[in-house]
Amino acid sequence: MKFKRASILSTPLRVGSSMAFFVVLLMSAAATAQIGGPADIKPASSAAPVPSKPVRPPSKISRQFEKEGIVVDFTLSALPGSDGKDQGLVAGADATVSFKVTDRRTGQPITGLHPNAWLSARKGENVPNEAECRDKIKTFMGGLLSVRADVDLNSYVMLTLNHDNTITFINPQVSFNITKLESIIPLPGPGADWALSRDKNFLYLSLPDQSAVAIIDTITRKIVSTVSTGEKTRPMRVAVQPDGRYVWVGLDGSELAAVIDTASNKLAATVPAGAGLHNFAFTADSRFAYISNSTADTVSAIDAVGLSKVADIKVGKSPVPVAYSTASGMVYVSAINGEAISVIDPAKQQVVREIPVKRGVVAFRFEPEGRFGFAVNHVDSTVSVIDASTNAIIGSGPVVKGPDQVTFTRRYAYIRGTDSEKFSLIEVGEVARKGVVAPVEVQAGRQAASQFSDEIGVADMIQPTPEGNAVMIANTPDMMLYYYVEGMMAPMGTFQNYKRRPHALMVIDRSLSEVAPGVYSSPLKLKHAGQFDVPILIDQPRIINCFEAKVADSADGQKSKPVVTSLVVPLFKDGKFKPGNPAGLRFKITDSSSGAPVTGLKDVQVLVFEPPGIWQQRQWAREIGDGIYEVIQDFPREALYHVMVQVPSRGVRYGDFPYTPVPVVQPRESKEGQK
Repeated sequence: MKFKRASILSTPLRVGSSMAFFVVLLMSAAATAQIGGPADIKPASSAAPVPSKPVRPPSKISRQFEKEGIVVDFTLSALPGSDGKDQGLVAGADATVSFKVTDRRTGQPITGLHPNAWLSARKGENVPNEAECRDKIKTFMGGLLSVRADVDLNSYVMLTLNHDNTITFINPQVSFNITKLESIIPLPGPGADWALSRDKNFLYLSLPDQSAVAIIDTITRKIVSTVSTGEKTRPMRVAVQPDGRYVWVGLDGSELAAVIDTASNKLAATVPAGAGLHNFAFTADSRFAYISNSTADTVSAIDAVGLSKVADIKVGKSPVPVAYSTASGMVYVSAINGEAISVIDPAKQQVVREIPVKRGVVAFRFEPEGRFGFAVNHVDSTVSVIDASTNAIIGSGPVVKGPDQVTFTRRYAYIRGTDSEKFSLIEVGEVARKGVVAPVEVQAGRQAASQFSDEIGVADMIQPTPEGNAVMIANTPDMMLYYYVEGMMAPMGTFQNYKRRPHALMVIDRSLSEVAPGVYSSPLKLKHAGQFDVPILIDQPRIINCFEAKVADSADGQKSKPVVTSLVVPLFKDGKFKPGNPAGLRFKITDSSSGAPVTGLKDVQVLVFEPPGIWQQRQWAREIGDGIYEVIQDFPREALYHVMVQVPSRGVRYGDFPYTPVPVVQPRESKEGQK
């Protein structure tokens, strides 16, 4: 398991099963220190100084730390930009952070670790010593709003695609916060399906009513472009081929599929397919793409290099689900109105085997090892398991009513039912050993998806979390997300979707993972320039250290985070506030250098919340003169509220200044009169 939040002072770091681990994130990190001044000037002679050539930022930083025979090699490496050029470690660039852990005596990699690490802007000149580094890690793991790291290499975020044409970003992990809701992206129309690029930096979302695919930057959380799929086309299913080069989009109701080049995020081609609804599968080497055509009763084999059709392969009636097995190297096609699963050999581009099943298979997927395929039958509410090594069914069993999706963790298959508020849980290993499908039904909400039958879509509603032993489950009618840990008989907790009905759920993992023996790595975006500390904590063997890294300003204009240039002083500290009575909250904003009032600001935002996240509200403040800004705030009930301010244009972010506590109390006489 990856995400560990525990005391780093005396106890081993462990993953708890309590929902206290899954709590709230509010805003972005503390301000990043600005990088130093211009390049040195060297005199060419005693006559006139001549500027030296600008020093190109390095593309790689490497540091090493050793303690008690354990060596940790830290590397921060820039990745080529979209133009293929290496800009170096500069603001705005993509990069990879890696930690290689080895035994000094033997030179052998130490595997199976779960390091925690962060990137944090340095506020002083000194590199933290071990005690200071320990304190820094402790505060990051505590999740306090005012001490968030600039980059958390232990995090993941949930995305929901919603009924009101929005995408919400929800962070389930950080303690002490106001709302788990980080961002909301408005969409130009209803979204249908989505897929994530291999580097996790771009999300591709089909927009059927707009005949387009929206491309969303998951770092900036903005729509960066939309790609037209052709006039009056209806893009639905979206899939990224294994090597990440192309995104494939099914144009339902036509004999076409759109292909988007991920390097340029532009339409690469429109390839011929067959008539009907479409779904995709790919060979492991990305050599061939297979497109199911529900009306034509065929599967189109496409050369994914030349983007040309190779063959139309006849299969059963109404084929939609299609999957590739890494174990057998074969493609499997389920026909909803047929009575067999067709097995296609990519070497021959023809059906070489048919596996009998009952009519009604609407979903078919292989578990992570690629050997056992789960065929979900919506008509008779069963699942059949196929062994790709024999191309035969090894077991079948009943599941929740109206099943339509299957998702996997390392050990279990999860079956979603449209006519049930429960899901079916099946242990894959038990099926493999005994050939017995013995599902357990687990509650996952109060209402079945069929309560909003017109909002049942094609995208996944159950997603595994990076720990590997838990899932998040989206419930459309409940407008909730449920967190389930394997081994429990009910979800361990819930997350609000903020009065939005989810139509799809995605989890983006930004954490370190073991990419090679003893090498733990993660991609990241270098958002800002400056000097950074890179704290790392390894639980066993016990390693604590703060590495350092420097990120330069970008030549194309991406600079350091703005320096805080203003002082924000609340003018209501001694005020008395009653629930239900609107009151003015005023702030004096002055220049931190001159002390003069700062006027004309249009981006003063005030955040008021009731810890630990019961209630919160944001408002834009209006200027009332002489650097004083005000919001009119109505407190809903008796409580101790916290008030914070941000002014992005002046470099002021939430957390740069301490929150102001505001006690809201019902007067005693009012309380007695209510009795």
